[in-house]
Amino acid sequence: MLIKQSDYHRIYRVINSLLINENANPTTASMYFSTFGAFILEQHYKLKAKPKSGLAAYNLDGKRILFADHRPDGYVSGAGENFHCWVEANDWAIDFMAPAFRESAPDLALQAKMFQRPLSSMAASVNDLNQSGDFFYQSEPEAANRRFADWKKQSMIGDLAIVATNWFRKSPKQMQSSITVRDQSGKSTTVPLVGNSLVGAW
Repeated sequence: MLIKQSDYHRIYRVINSLLINENANPTTASMYFSTFGAFILEQHYKLKAKPKSGLAAYNLDGKRILFADHRPDGYVSGAGENFHCWVEANDWAIDFMAPAFRESAPDLALQAKMFQRPLSSMAASVNDLNQSGDFFYQSEPEAANRRFADWKKQSMIGDLAIVATNWFRKSPKQMQSSITVRDQSGKSTTVPLVGNSLVGAW
């Protein structure tokens, strides 16, 4: 593993907590999870971590999840509205949003688990997800550049990334169970550290 499961869980919970405080939906916030997660990995682990965006497909406990658009020619693409984001660092793929999949696909009755796999173990295609934990990514750099360029123009994005990085601590260091943040008008809010408990890894 690139990072310990306890630290993965902490990063997920930090980002999840900040999203809930901003009234964002963690089940559709893969851009936040990937960008903030990569920033934390760079700052705390000195890793070259990059958020990626495009088509993502998983076999999780025998249930298949696909983030992609179905094209008229029968193929699938991650360059359109239906896409997913993940982090790549040191030849590992990490999806910090994975513990929220149980809410994003409630009909699948998924458990909250860590997703952290070597890129070398990626399936050959979207049709080769035979075992639980199998995954396939197809990065769409041009579409990702367009998405992230517009998204990063929002000033709060950078502010939240810094808050997330300052809140996170590697285990076994103690982490604050809540933090106080101020909005642009100066109003203070207490943000509790919340998120699904993990029951293992995919």
